Amino acid sequence: MSAIAVIGLGNLLLGDEGFGVHLINVLKAKYTFSNNVKIVDGGTVGLPLIEHFLENDYLIFVDAIRANDHPGSIYKFNVKELPPNITFVSSIHEIGLGDIIGHVNLMGLEKETIVIGIEPLSVCPNDLTTYLSSLMQEKLPKVENLVLEQIKEFGGSYA
Repeated sequence: MSAIAVIGLGNLLLGDEGFGVHLINVLKAKYTFSNNVKIVDGGTVGLPLIEHFLENDYLIFVDAIRANDHPGSIYKFNVKELPPNITFVSSIHEIGLGDIIGHVNLMGLEKETIVIGIEPLSVCPNDLTTYLSSLMQEKLPKVENLVLEQIKEFGGSYA
């Protein structure tokens, strides 16, 4: 069986920027996954995410991304087809997913990698909150379903 990692990214203290981690918490609370699926809170760890490219055949990242679109817009793409208008939301002190993907490519560790992202409504470093905006809360089920479908497509299962 192929190893699959679902990794939620974001800073829980910055509201919608923590969307990926909030989604991981939903998945852990609601489902039991087959042994080949790991559900990972990637938080804001940066370079240590590279280990997941060493340990897994397939990766699914969930993150807040900026595409200059309407808040709540949802995107799903293979990192090989990264749209040029996409930027990953992160603090200036953190290494974002785009940087990780660049490092992985330079190291020759490319794996089948899907990014499921959402345009955040609110990312306010001066107004710390651990809560998602109501718009992001409404979008959680749709992103949850996209992740579950991708897990099945990669050969994982859940109950």
